[in-house]
Amino acid sequence: MHNNWAKYEECFKYLPWDPCLSIYESEERIKKWMELYKENTFYQWGIELKKNKEIIGFINLHNIDEDNFSAETTYILSPKFWNKGIMTEAVRAVLEFGFESIGLNRISADFYSGNDYSQKVMLKNNMIYEGTFREKYFKPGKFYDSIQYAILKKDWKQKKEENK
Repeated sequence: MHNNWAKYEECFKYLPWDPCLSIYESEERIKKWMELYKENTFYQWGIELKKNKEIIGFINLHNIDEDNFSAETTYILSPKFWNKGIMTEAVRAVLEFGFESIGLNRISADFYSGNDYSQKVMLKNNMIYEGTFREKYFKPGKFYDSIQYAILKKDWKQKKEENK
């Protein structure tokens, strides 16, 4: 994790967190994620290369709202593997898990303005633009708009049937 993505500034340019400066910080971040599993409103997966099982990123479902059958997803991928369809495939798997395995009706994601790669991943997974939250996030020196996309279970199922 640390060597493939957690230490790279470009991986966190469009996220509210900072990169990990040491392996110790990466380990602490993993421990925090593991603690979130106790709340039953969080799933986190490593993204691994099929050929050698190397962890090259992560994807999650978080802010799971059981009353409203909704959740959000966030993801990071090592820059070495950008533009290869890996994240599109990972998001597709998480959508299937969310809709089929835990019964969600809505899954959303947002990204900082300017993160065109993340927007492409969402569009390739048939997520629909819902709005822009002006200056929602702050990283030292700059406010960023948050662009929100989402997909509903019925729309996901329809697209899945069309692609058979």
